[in-house]
Amino acid sequence: MTDVERRAEDLLDRAALAFRGHSRAENWLRRHRERLGEPLRVAVTGGPQSGKSTLVNALIGEDVAPVRANGGSVWYHDGAQPLARVFPEGAPPFTVPLERDAPHGHAVAAPADGIRSVVVEWPCRALRHTRLLETAAAVPGEADAVLHLVRHLGDDELAPLREGAAHPVHTLVLLSRADETAGGRTDALLTAKRIARRRRTEPRIGALCQDVLAISARIAHAGRTLREEEYATVAAIAGLHRTEAEAHLLSADRFTGAAFAPSIPAGRRAALLDRLGLGGVRLAVTLARTTARSRAALGEQLVRQSGLTELQASISDLLTARRGVLKARVALVALEHLLRAENHPAAGHLAAEAELLMAGAHELRELRLLAALRTGRVALPADLALEARRLIGGDGGAHCERLGLDPQTPPEKLWPAAESAAVRWHEQTTVAATAGGRRAAEVVLRSCTAILDALG
Repeated sequence: MTDVERRAEDLLDRAALAFRGHSRAENWLRRHRERLGEPLRVAVTGGPQSGKSTLVNALIGEDVAPVRANGGSVWYHDGAQPLARVFPEGAPPFTVPLERDAPHGHAVAAPADGIRSVVVEWPCRALRHTRLLETAAAVPGEADAVLHLVRHLGDDELAPLREGAAHPVHTLVLLSRADETAGGRTDALLTAKRIARRRRTEPRIGALCQDVLAISARIAHAGRTLREEEYATVAAIAGLHRTEAEAHLLSADRFTGAAFAPSIPAGRRAALLDRLGLGGVRLAVTLARTTARSRAALGEQLVRQSGLTELQASISDLLTARRGVLKARVALVALEHLLRAENHPAAGHLAAEAELLMAGAHELRELRLLAALRTGRVALPADLALEARRLIGGDGGAHCERLGLDPQTPPEKLWPAAESAAVRWHEQTTVAATAGGRRAAEVVLRSCTAILDALG
């Protein structure tokens, strides 16, 4: 457990003692204290048609979303069997089966209104350590981290994030329909990824999020759930003469039109277009012509090309691996809100402690620097950047992982490695070429001294 987690727990416990007998405050504090031990809560947010349900399916790896719940927010948890727990306003929760709602997703048998939320339990390895929330709210208070989906990086789509811009360590922005960039050209995914890499370095964007990534949620989902019939259709198109096939891949109308080769039925072509989009069909056909000789191979390559692999790595490095820190941050924010709302003699002192902890927590500084190094917002020489990332926990939080040593290394050999790193980074605090580099060195040095303090 990190220092910020221990101190957040202590503050919540002390606040619970101070508010004993105040039922509303006690319930609030108990709920947030319990949340510290739960899996990471990740909200998938964004405007209409941004691809929220499609991304949820891509992350889970199955066709689960959307779950239509009459306006309530929908959570996805790991469970023994598929079912839904419905939480109405002002009434006890109840359990109902999930019903396949043609043509896509599921429906929940629930009242016409008054539904606060629905928890979908679905057996899934990806949900064992992470709970997903699909919601229209841009910065939901019940989430520990946010994947905010946008169709472009304009001010209108980023504006909802400004509410939570003071501490952007918990947010990733996703260009979620990357296959439609630049009119859906054949290089749309590459173009979108270049745009994301360029924009992530802008201070205005960095003030709102940890990172900006480009992903085609549609292609990612199709890749993870590709069916044999779909692969057979792609392979049949790839088997046509290149000139003939490419003439029909210029537009959706041509692809589904009657002039297409009669050996590939229009219904199968239309279904493939619905699953992949025209850009995804072009990509799949190209892959089938070259290296993807099976359904599994094509699915794997679609996932990689879609940007999902990079997103999963970012979720792992920036969110899941920092679960405790992110959950402590949410607990501190919730405590600050409670203390501002309640007139209590202890409120001022506890609020000051929470504010100081939020501002000075080294674990949060590490997380901000990790994102800055990933996105290029802080530039260091390549060898130093690699070591900095490792020392601040980018490869794992254990001492041996931070120091780049074997997990079986005895403690007496960890000390000299940590001491040597501390000397190097102390020097960098004065000789780094830029002010940003010197501030980064101070954070890395603090990580080194934390290892020495723990070993001592």
